[in-house]
Amino acid sequence: MSSSSPSQDSSSPQGSEPLKPDEITALEYTSLKVPYELFNKRFRSSQKTMEKNNHYLKETADSVSKAMKGDGNRPIYKREVKEKMDTYFGRFDELFGSFKQITDEEMELIDLLDTRVKYLQQANTTDALKQETWRSQRISRLIIDYLLRSGYFETAQKLAEQANVEDMCNKTVFMIAKQVEDSLSRHETDRCLEWITDNKSKLRRLKSTLETMVRLQDCIELVRRGERLEAVHYARKFLANLPKDQWSEQVVKVMGLIGFGIPSKSRAYNEYFSEKRWDQLIELFKQENARVYKLMDYSSFNACLCMGLSAYKSPQCHPDPDSRCPTCRPDMHELAEDLPHSHVSNSRLMCAYSGEPMGDDNEPFMLPNGYVYGANSIEKLLNASDEIVCPRTGEIYPANQLLRVDQKWMSMLISFYGLLEASLLVLNGIAVLNKERFLNKVGLSMPSNSFEVVNPSSFKMQIVNLIAAVQTVMRG
Repeated sequence: MSSSSPSQDSSSPQGSEPLKPDEITALEYTSLKVPYELFNKRFRSSQKTMEKNNHYLKETADSVSKAMKGDGNRPIYKREVKEKMDTYFGRFDELFGSFKQITDEEMELIDLLDTRVKYLQQANTTDALKQETWRSQRISRLIIDYLLRSGYFETAQKLAEQANVEDMCNKTVFMIAKQVEDSLSRHETDRCLEWITDNKSKLRRLKSTLETMVRLQDCIELVRRGERLEAVHYARKFLANLPKDQWSEQVVKVMGLIGFGIPSKSRAYNEYFSEKRWDQLIELFKQENARVYKLMDYSSFNACLCMGLSAYKSPQCHPDPDSRCPTCRPDMHELAEDLPHSHVSNSRLMCAYSGEPMGDDNEPFMLPNGYVYGANSIEKLLNASDEIVCPRTGEIYPANQLLRVDQKWMSMLISFYGLLEASLLVLNGIAVLNKERFLNKVGLSMPSNSFEVVNPSSFKMQIVNLIAAVQTVMRG
């Protein structure tokens, strides 16, 4: 609600203090982890490529040396040596070209990692303007991450260009993942197997079962088409050396399918030919992709949105299109419905019009309709006729109808109303579900059709008027 909020230092400009280290760690972990994992994968792949090319070069050098020495029984032919030398220099050029390409790709990833480190270091600046820009860019990056996860790549690209954060987005990872997911949804496994090959060493260290599940699905599809012999050859080629810990019940049943074909009356095997298996493969791929690149299962945007709504949520929150409270907005209230309430040890009264804290320097005043505004806002809202227009409802009241509200009474009102409203919501819920049962349980003899559900909004006005009347009497 706009009448109370967590204690904040509104006098200091936003961004005057550097961000806390735990905030950077919580939200920016993947910003560094993804390029690191990409570099690590590229380094291991490059190492294997260089070792293979070096092996071929050494073999060619040995053949040149052998051709130049001869075996003593036949002459050394100049043309044969020249052909060996040409092969050797060809291998050398290939090795040098691979080395240059590998070096360029690795340096590109190192530069990307260095750029992200320097960008995150800017969060520690004490310059208010620079930090405000950084915070604004971070919001854009959170939205971009959400768009990439949802498959809106063009929209994410345009937002990244507009916010100048292209180097901070993991677009490549999500684009490849989307391609794999689309191929699996078309019942194709080739693209997924390519991804598995590219990340084979990482998946092996994670003890992933993704490749096994994909190979089993290929076997199932062969059996579905009646190609059981091809399924046998496929299983021998790719599943013969399966580790013992991956010989699950699924693997055994698929082997049975290959051996005996599709059973006509067995429900136990029907699930293997269900379309849901492809959906399960897609979900398994998403999990493994997140494990490989250390991605969270949910986007940081979702986490921040939920935390923000929970920080504003109070027991008094209810759908109100005219409210400035984020959790009272009808569209946001539905999202915040299952979120916990904020824990505020020291609440502060905030003016619903200006957002300024109300206190001794900005005393609260209540209009006859129950809305409370600070003295500073009242001065701005008063017109030449000494009347005030409520900015929330548009109602017009003379200034002499304003009632100065004691802060202690206002705090009591907020707490009292919160407890009563929560009680009313519980009672209303019980009554709507079963009025007669509720009435009998509390011992009421009136008929159920005479029981009226209390409207919390109208009840709030009654409580406001009651507190105002009591306060007037106490002052008198």
